[in-house]
Amino acid sequence: MSVVDSHMAGTAPDGVDSAAGRAVPPIAKLLESATIRYLGRPVFLSRGTYVLVTRELVEEQPFVWHEGTGRMYEWNQIQVNRVDDPMLEPSLQLYHIQVPIRAEQDDTLPKEPVFDTTDLMKQMLQFRVELCRAGLEQVRVHLSSRTSGGQSTLQHQLVKGMIADILTVLYLAETVPSGQFAMDQAHISPERTITWVHRELDEAFRHVQRLGGGFGYLRQGISAYVYTGQLIKNMMLTAREDDQ
Repeated sequence: MSVVDSHMAGTAPDGVDSAAGRAVPPIAKLLESATIRYLGRPVFLSRGTYVLVTRELVEEQPFVWHEGTGRMYEWNQIQVNRVDDPMLEPSLQLYHIQVPIRAEQDDTLPKEPVFDTTDLMKQMLQFRVELCRAGLEQVRVHLSSRTSGGQSTLQHQLVKGMIADILTVLYLAETVPSGQFAMDQAHISPERTITWVHRELDEAFRHVQRLGGGFGYLRQGISAYVYTGQLIKNMMLTAREDDQ
């Protein structure tokens, strides 16, 4: 899961202003925007034993949709233990969770499933897409004032080609999971499609990291976006799915 060494932690990104004047959103805001709500409260997906949240979302007493049991739980119904991960932005919190074998009946919770795990996975996939997009915007900021060989670094064919590859993946990631016709024709399940798009995003993140520069710049915001993107993939895909 490690993307960069843990001793580089402690330089959490708060968002930066891009060369075009657009603010690159901090990771916590991207996560909050991607979170699905039920009864006005956030819903976290747990495919295994971990959930990634923000302090603000936890304060709203969220629900946890647990794939293994196919049930929704109140935050105070499950056992949660904070995981100390020095690479995470301070406003993000990683929890190891354990759901009860038998939860107390709560009449405010639905007796039948109201969520499809695939829909929640698509939402987290979109969060990863936005992380990659924000990382690319930071790359543009980073390279906009740099020159090489007498011209702007952004105008070098290799750099332009890598940026084009990233944009292609971002377009694919936004269109394919929602393109029901394409999936129906290819007879590919939504789960397999999501796995495939995550793999394509892996390569896009690698380009973002390369374009971000060397050791010095890895201490800045780009590394945090890349790391969180890898963490989300590890939480959303089982080892078997990732190997398929």
